[in-house]
Amino acid sequence: MAKIEKTELDHIAELSKLSFTDEEGEKMAEQMGDIIALMDTIREFDIEYDDTKDNNQIPYARLRDDNPRESFPTEKLMQNAVTGGNEDCYVLPKMME
Repeated sequence: MAKIEKTELDHIAELSKLSFTDEEGEKMAEQMGDIIALMDTIREFDIEYDDTKDNNQIPYARLRDDNPRESFPTEKLMQNAVTGGNEDCYVLPKMME
């Protein structure tokens, strides 16, 4: 298992604007070590792409024709949108405090 040193954890916490108690720091270092060990395991897998093995042959005869047609009316699309007093601006719900 990979080991995260206290100085490395303190540096990461400072960059992330986080603070840990000693107990939380030890637990976080252990969890980060587990994550690094998992990534080292994943790195060992052969992930070379071989396009001859994916059997991804598209039968073009079954695809529909790409014919141009009229777009959906903008007014109809905008009926449910809440604008901020400007037609180019949309009001969205607040996502974060």
